[in-house]
Amino acid sequence: MKPLIVAQITDCHLQNDPSQDYRGRDVEQSLNAVVDDVLCQTPAAELILWTGDLVHHGALNGYTRLHERLMGLPLPSYWIPGNHDDADLMRQRGGELNQRTVVQQGWAIILLDSTSEPDGQGGGSLASLELDFLEQQLLLYKDYHCLIGLHHNPLPVDSEWQDSIMLANAGAFWRILASHQQVKGIVHGHVHQPGDCLHQGVRVLMTPASSVQFKARCRQIILEDSPTLELPGYRLLQLYPDGRITTLVKRVAC
Repeated sequence: MKPLIVAQITDCHLQNDPSQDYRGRDVEQSLNAVVDDVLCQTPAAELILWTGDLVHHGALNGYTRLHERLMGLPLPSYWIPGNHDDADLMRQRGGELNQRTVVQQGWAIILLDSTSEPDGQGGGSLASLELDFLEQQLLLYKDYHCLIGLHHNPLPVDSEWQDSIMLANAGAFWRILASHQQVKGIVHGHVHQPGDCLHQGVRVLMTPASSVQFKARCRQIILEDSPTLELPGYRLLQLYPDGRITTLVKRVAC
């Protein structure tokens, strides 16, 4: 059974000025190294999900530069905003990158915007229209296996500062999923750390950033300093026709 191979890249934090770093890292160089690594994988990824915080200050130059980069890749990309993004600019600039549901090989990948009702600290929610969209898509694709992508973590990660800015209405999100057993997995960013757990029978996968990483289980932001864990990363997923998901996190030296 041939799986659908998906790459997830998240939390790029590109600057409007490409020569400017983010928390001491050249994020343009890091992202280029991550994308190059994705393109070298065998078997090849068939699409890339970009799950938010793509441009740190949500500026037009950053999205224009990223859009040109993604449209030049030999595989399709789909993006959603994070709390540092400008969702309106992404919609205006994105074109086909804005596609919200991707259906291939018996899977429906549903992408959500979790940036509603920002708290000014990094938190976000799924707007009522977004929850309606999720419900509608799950009903429409009830005979498919489903993977959901969003930016904010829908579960606590045992890190005080990050748990305070997780998905604010996670309860409403999980109540919808409880009625749709075809949901097999969730991928998200926001935490700048890897993770893999099971909740309500759904695999919940969090993915390191292509930029900097944060230490796990901390009261406040502390940058990761482990020589291995501080490296830029991304996730590869194999989505099988029988609903199984196999996955690994890739780290990239640059």
